Amino acid sequence: MSKSYSISIINEYAYILFLSEKNDKLTVIETLEIELSELSAFVKNKKNLHISVENIFEFSQNIKVPATITNSKNIKNYILYKIKEINPDRDVLFNFKKLPKQNDEENIIYSVEAIDENSYIASLSFVTDFSKITSATTNKFALLSLSNRCIDEDNYICVHANATTVTVLAIEQKELIFSRATLIDSSDAQAIQINIAENITQTLSYISNQFRDIQFKTLALSGSIALDDVITQHILMLNNLNISILYPNSFVQNIDAEESQAHILSLGAYLVEKTNQFLPKKLLALRQFNFTSSIFLALSGALLFVMLYFVFDAYIKYTDLTTKNEVLKSRYLNLFSKTKMLPEKELKKYTNHISMVKKYLKNSPVDTALILKPLIELDKPTEFDYKDENGIVSFKLVFEKHFKELKNLYKFEKEFNSKFRNINTIIKIEKKTTIDYEKMIYKTNINTVDKSSIHVKKRKRRQ
Repeated sequence: MSKSYSISIINEYAYILFLSEKNDKLTVIETLEIELSELSAFVKNKKNLHISVENIFEFSQNIKVPATITNSKNIKNYILYKIKEINPDRDVLFNFKKLPKQNDEENIIYSVEAIDENSYIASLSFVTDFSKITSATTNKFALLSLSNRCIDEDNYICVHANATTVTVLAIEQKELIFSRATLIDSSDAQAIQINIAENITQTLSYISNQFRDIQFKTLALSGSIALDDVITQHILMLNNLNISILYPNSFVQNIDAEESQAHILSLGAYLVEKTNQFLPKKLLALRQFNFTSSIFLALSGALLFVMLYFVFDAYIKYTDLTTKNEVLKSRYLNLFSKTKMLPEKELKKYTNHISMVKKYLKNSPVDTALILKPLIELDKPTEFDYKDENGIVSFKLVFEKHFKELKNLYKFEKEFNSKFRNINTIIKIEKKTTIDYEKMIYKTNINTVDKSSIHVKKRKRRQ
């Protein structure tokens, strides 16, 4: 059973749900509403954070991409280029989706949603460790995710209201095709209901004129207007739509209807799809680093430390270069201080020792085995004798292989002879072969020509 904290930020408040999930069912363990100034202390030791923040800056537009551009990376670069044409001074994070209806053969139309990266990261500054963030999005896409889960229709309109903002979404085939967030003047308490109702009605009229070929039948209400009969009746009189209230009781347990409206966006933040998330490069780098780190946990301490350093260097691009330089300098000085400096006499002793080891290894049975490797790979020897008498190396091998088919014996004999000739150019050896074609047995003895001496030629390097 996984447990998570889902947080939506509205004005100066954070609406928090402590959730557990099992078998596609969500259970609300605890609900909280705290001031934004208290949020940093609250999440300090928490993990699995799902966050939805307000839309500080937003770029929402349909962009035509030439149909000849098919690679997803090239499509993304082209869209970024078009965004930069309109917003040259902004660093943006963006998502894009192919629109359901395409009437242009030369271009593909994508719905593009972008946000200001710097403002967005600033809105997440209450989280000191970005690796604790599981998902992050804006309130608009949190609302879209929850409404798609609750409304069993492809085309509909969704409206959410809080104390200051009314958000209206138009959805076609479960994809967002229009959105509008409007600030409401709440200074006049008596007129606020009329202002909200009129704003919604005007937006619905605009959607109806803008998307004449789409038939919207349902209007889903959530937030404060879901509990306001006056606004609901006003909308119902002026619009020919079926009114529905977003109430996720079919898959969310332990939360009542009224309480759920205050936490609609928190629930949506938990349900938001990856394609509707906005993940800062810093967060993506940390995820990649943490994923790579887990792979290397089985390695030894020294190797793990070295590998993690290079992985960290490769993926954490945001690390301050000056700080990194100081760290490397400190590590170098520490290593240099621990390096043992040997006197010349002792160093010569080690050099002589290494020379003796090389001389021994030169006449090692391993050398012989490596030279004969092509034959051994064909068939395992039935006998292998090796002698080293006063530095004089000699050996003898016996191969005996039985076959069921004569053609396989011929094939083996031909391949064996070919590899033997190649080896005989490196080390002087002789071969004595006996073949019984009736019993289909191939037997051969290989040994040094002169057991009193053996000369191994050096292999010529390939040019």
